[in-house]
Amino acid sequence: MQSRLPPKRKIRNVEKVIAVASAKGGVGKSTVAANLALAFARLGYNSGILDTDIFGPSIPTLFGLSGEPKLSEDNQLVPLRNYGVSCMSLGFLVGEDAPVVWRGPMVMKALQQLLHEVNWGGLDVLVLDLPPGTGDTQLTITQQVKLDGVVIISTPQDIALKDAVKGLNMFKKVEVPVQLLAKSSSKFSFYTRD
Repeated sequence: MQSRLPPKRKIRNVEKVIAVASAKGGVGKSTVAANLALAFARLGYNSGILDTDIFGPSIPTLFGLSGEPKLSEDNQLVPLRNYGVSCMSLGFLVGEDAPVVWRGPMVMKALQQLLHEVNWGGLDVLVLDLPPGTGDTQLTITQQVKLDGVVIISTPQDIALKDAVKGLNMFKKVEVPVQLLAKSSSKFSFYTRD
């Protein structure tokens, strides 16, 4: 018996959605996602970023934001803004030093709220900063949200590249167009004081 998935849907008030992913942690994915959202804003687009890493949100730190988002009249979360980018993250809703010790159902409920209960106010592009890996979060997003593409980030080490290929294959399998596979930290520079 094959279960039917709900149809993919657009995120309300968002024209385009681009995911930034990595199958390995610590490769610079969140930094690339933040810079991509900033670049769209600089080009004049209404840009936003959604931190979907429930256990390790980094967008609040990267955008220098803190505090709880307000609720709109229709009980939707209102993103915080900095540098011309609308930002939403679970990191705004839990304490900065508080661990998120949740099992799958709570994580998926929080993810659903972040995806569908935020008042983006009309964005041209929303960048999704995905957590590392190819697990529940990535699968839920690819099955439920109409993604216009994904950018996959890796480092030049063999182990990271092997995992990046797994991520690339996952996105191909779920029919999300891979826009770019980028190597982060591909050049090391060392400076010494003389």
